[in-house]
Amino acid sequence: MLNEYLPEKLVQEMDAQRRTSVHRRLSALPDFADDLLLNSYRKTKITDIELKEIPSICETDIIPIDFIPEENNSTIKHIVLPLIDFRFNDEKENTHFRNELTIRFLTALLVDYEKQWYLGMIRRRTLYILIKSVERAKHQHSLKLHWKLIVKHFRLSKWLQNLRRFDYVKWINSQTNKLLFDHIFLTIELTLAFHSTQTRMDNIQKQFPELANIDKRIWNEVYEEIRFYHLTASYILLDLQQSYEACWRIHMTKRCAQMLLKYESKAITELYETGMLGHSVYLHILELIEKKSLNLEFYRVSMVKGHLKTIEDPFDLLSLFRSLPNDEKTRWQRIMKVKHRWYQPDHILFKKGQRIQTAYLIARGIVKCKIDAMPIYYRSGNIVGIDALFSQDVLAHDTYRVSIGLLEAYCIDGILLSQFLHDKNLAPSIYREIAVNVLINNYQERLKLNRLQLRLLVHKRAKFYWNELDISIQLKENQRLFILAGYVNHLFNGQNNKYE
Repeated sequence: MLNEYLPEKLVQEMDAQRRTSVHRRLSALPDFADDLLLNSYRKTKITDIELKEIPSICETDIIPIDFIPEENNSTIKHIVLPLIDFRFNDEKENTHFRNELTIRFLTALLVDYEKQWYLGMIRRRTLYILIKSVERAKHQHSLKLHWKLIVKHFRLSKWLQNLRRFDYVKWINSQTNKLLFDHIFLTIELTLAFHSTQTRMDNIQKQFPELANIDKRIWNEVYEEIRFYHLTASYILLDLQQSYEACWRIHMTKRCAQMLLKYESKAITELYETGMLGHSVYLHILELIEKKSLNLEFYRVSMVKGHLKTIEDPFDLLSLFRSLPNDEKTRWQRIMKVKHRWYQPDHILFKKGQRIQTAYLIARGIVKCKIDAMPIYYRSGNIVGIDALFSQDVLAHDTYRVSIGLLEAYCIDGILLSQFLHDKNLAPSIYREIAVNVLINNYQERLKLNRLQLRLLVHKRAKFYWNELDISIQLKENQRLFILAGYVNHLFNGQNNKYE
């Protein structure tokens, strides 16, 4: 039997390399009748079902290489040989399948990026960044690495960070705004390019039918991972659209203009006819193309003559000050300017259990708090940590960190919080924000409401009384009173109790 798998020449070469005498020993074996060997083989043939139950060895009548017969008429005896483990190595195979599936996902992403560049949806510089990211991720079979390398470009460079320190110089401030505009433009372009691949990812199983043979659990794990990153990208895009309106408008104009050039107005016209593109925007794009006033493929984004690369003042995005009279708004704008800060992605604002000395009023960006493996995102207008700052005996409920992208926020210390609470126009909004955070962090499980429902509940039910006396509150039997600040006297059965 061995001769069928190891021809004589290969056995001789093996003897020469290993300095053995296998070929000589095999030559010394007597010739057995073919039917004898065949019957012996059939008796010991192992079925597939039996193979699955065998741990690591099996019995067979194959002649060992060190067997030398003593007599010419000797017969083959039973021999036990060590074999490889026939059990299916689930962990190893699953890892292999997962890696192969990840490579196919990354390849599909790369194809989609190149298509977006061909259609003019992204610039060549952006394509190079994405290609480099995909190639590095392929080597490590990691979708997470691909997303991480994209996010790396969201960070402000040290050069730009240093320039922002001299924003009081008009010329430097102007140049800084241009660089910041280009940086935000690239952030939008990278995020939108990644998010636009979602349709291709949903159809990847149709494009690669062989993936249907892979374990469903492995498929779901990889698919859910890429879906999580797409969901995160959608949160970022929503924030970028609302936070950097001018930059977003220029990017979408450029994107549509390229489509107009590639498809000779067909795609843009279809968007216009379906109502997805407004009439004024449609005419604006046509005008830009006719005048050739928008450079589409240059390294930096060129603006139409007379338009500047400006980033909106973050103070104007805050609903807290929006309804104030102009003179009050100007006064608070001066106060808040010195409290303005930039934070890089993944920066930790405060850790769980930490005593909070500073809360953060979010102007742009997203703050993430991970509770019970479920990430919670806070956007513009939220004040994270204000409940612990208000009640000095309360520690940080969890770890809060900057999510993907930059964060612009205003630092609120105890002195500034006191100014808010003593301002008749701002105090109601600040107390409501404190109440929402207190309920979320301490009573959410009892109330069985999500964060949005709690916020709506507070805005609907909260009452604010400013230096008013003899105000009576009637409660029904099943109602309770949640006191955030101040005190009330409770009169029941002739007894007067004071509650704070």
